[in-house]
Amino acid sequence: MNDLEKLVLIQSKKAPCIETLSGRPLKFSSEPPQIEMEFEGRREFTHSDTEILQGGFVTGMLDATMANLVMALLEMKAIPISLDINVSFLATAHPGKLVCVAKAIKVGKSICFMSGQLFQDEILVANATSTVKLIHIKE
Repeated sequence: MNDLEKLVLIQSKKAPCIETLSGRPLKFSSEPPQIEMEFEGRREFTHSDTEILQGGFVTGMLDATMANLVMALLEMKAIPISLDINVSFLATAHPGKLVCVAKAIKVGKSICFMSGQLFQDEILVANATSTVKLIHIKE
């Protein structure tokens, strides 16, 4: 399966959480292993009158992007389960478009190490790393 076919595959198999976050995969590369996804931060995701996105939604965008990268790399033959996710919030995020870029640091047989960066208006708002356990799907 080539990279375009993998991108189409993950675009067609969106998880409900991706729908909630209005997420969509934009670009995918096997080498280097990287994905770019776009999200829509909605006012319902804010926690204050200044319309700052709540950190859990920001984390969800990062986590979803890293997970989609693993799923695309493995052609949807494994489910990624986050063992840990470490997020650094670098700037406030607000309602509107956000773009997340995730990279695979190392993909093993049962464990993957991932990183992700979330941008709004080309400003880095959050950075994350994650350790992911793979649950292989039996065909």
